Amino acid sequence: MATVPLRVRGKILGFLWVSMLKPKQVFSNYDMMLFESIGGQAAVAIDNINLFEEQKYISETLQRGFLPKQLPELKHTDTGIFYASATEAAVVGGDIYDALQLPNGQVSIFVGDVSGQGVEATTDAAMVKYTLRAVSFQNSGPSYVLTKANNIIANQLVSGRFITLVYGSYYPADGKLLLGMAGHPYPLLYSAAGNQVTPVVGKDPALTLIPSYEYTEAEFRLSSGDILILYTDGIIELRRGKEFFGIERLSDLLAKYSGLKAQDITNKIMDDAREFSEGHLADDIVLMVIKRTD
Repeated sequence: MATVPLRVRGKILGFLWVSMLKPKQVFSNYDMMLFESIGGQAAVAIDNINLFEEQKYISETLQRGFLPKQLPELKHTDTGIFYASATEAAVVGGDIYDALQLPNGQVSIFVGDVSGQGVEATTDAAMVKYTLRAVSFQNSGPSYVLTKANNIIANQLVSGRFITLVYGSYYPADGKLLLGMAGHPYPLLYSAAGNQVTPVVGKDPALTLIPSYEYTEAEFRLSSGDILILYTDGIIELRRGKEFFGIERLSDLLAKYSGLKAQDITNKIMDDAREFSEGHLADDIVLMVIKRTD
């Protein structure tokens, strides 16, 4: 019998035992070199798995600490939220969302995605969230918030990192909605009167890509039954073979479930998304639903 330690980074993770079928035979020097090579490769593979699981646990723990468990209760408005991290062999990414009630009665809402993965992306996401919160208390207008946050965050992130984001300022009293976009997948607006879904198109770049960029905003007004959906690319990029879930399928499902409560809309869409991808989430997913109820 030959015993080879599974050694990596100065640690022994286990042992590889190899025995002959015929008791009286012995292993050659070549055999031992081969076993040591196999043991070394196995040790690296095991260590990588352990490191991945450790990093994933740390990232998820950090995210649970700064992502709100539920959205605030708003007058004349029903809300729903879904968040899940990837289920495949990828570390947790930098998806973020928030809904913050401001002293003037407005509510700042945003959904975003910080480039990168793992602990670095998660800590960057936390910094982005609290920067947006701080700026929102100064002036909650999307163009101001995105422009100001862009200048602040650009000085904090490692070169090459960026953030896609949709930021909104919502007025529950009358349904007024201001939206600003920074290179993010287009929000979807469902009109109850017209029974149709329209993407809110924006051309402004992701945060940090262009220093001192002046971001723009668009104004809408939600009437009774109207719905706004904000999401990250994890849902529209779900795959079944070579087919993507896509924004058209998401729009169709929004119209299909528009008569339900906001959280039920969220749950139904995600049920269909999981069925489409056979339960495989290759990336983090955020899905936020804002429905006008008066």
